[in-house]
Amino acid sequence: MLAQIRVRFLLAAAVVSLLACASDDTAIPVSSSYDPLYRFPLESTFAWDERSNTLPDNPDIDRNATDALLKEVIGEVFAAHGYRPGGADAPYRLSYEYAVNRRTGPDESFAMGSVSLILVERASRRRIWTGFGRAEIYQGLTPEERRERLRRAMDRMLANFPPTQRPAK
Repeated sequence: MLAQIRVRFLLAAAVVSLLACASDDTAIPVSSSYDPLYRFPLESTFAWDERSNTLPDNPDIDRNATDALLKEVIGEVFAAHGYRPGGADAPYRLSYEYAVNRRTGPDESFAMGSVSLILVERASRRRIWTGFGRAEIYQGLTPEERRERLRRAMDRMLANFPPTQRPAK
């Protein structure tokens, strides 16, 4: 019992230490997962699934500018990994979900933005890859700084895309 408590304490301390190191924007936490039985081609095309894209219904957010920024940056990063925007008959559908959570309190107030990416095989309608990132929103950034910050996070999210099922050497 005491050993379990000690292990839990050490794990909690490690998590807190990692979060403390995440003070700069290169440490935006990102993750991805994929269907391990799906064979991803090295190159392909995708179409945006406009009906599945979601943005917050918030008057403080410029929906058109945010949509354009997300599509531009995400499209560039996917293209760098061999998946380019194509027509309606593209084999994949790509969508995003963007959400904002605000926290207002007596000692601190902040907003967290999260972006989920979903890649679906068009023929089977099966979700084959997802990515997720979350970071604090800073209002004082220029559009170029926002774009670059998003680009670095997307680069890390897609670092191992397309996934391979080859064993590590």
